[in-house]
Amino acid sequence: MSMVKGMPLDSAMAVLSNTNKKSALTALSLLKSAAAAAKDKDYQADKVIICESLVNEGRKLKRYFIRARGRSTKFLKRSSHFKISLCAREDQEPKKKTKGKKNGKQS
Repeated sequence: MSMVKGMPLDSAMAVLSNTNKKSALTALSLLKSAAAAAKDKDYQADKVIICESLVNEGRKLKRYFIRARGRSTKFLKRSSHFKISLCAREDQEPKKKTKGKKNGKQS
C-alpha cells in the first residue's frame, strides 16, 4: 500500500491492477469504493490523490490442526485492516506551526 501513497487516483488504480500480489486485488476494490464515495461528494477524479494508505493487523482467529496420536497443533488465521484516505490536490499545503505556544499555554 505504500507504493500508491501520494499518487493520483487513476495512476494508483493502474499500479494496483498490474501488481502481482494477493492483496493488490483487495486494495484495488477498496480504492474503487473510495473513488465512488469521492465522486458522490462532488470531488473531481483527476484532482484526488491518496493522502494516507495503511494496512494494520486485524484480529486473529485461533484454529487447530488434528495431528497424529490424538494431538492437535494450534495455528492462527490472520486478517488485516485496510485504510485509505483521499484528499484534493489543493489541500496539500503544509500546515503552519505556531511559535511560542505549547499545549495551549504561552511561554
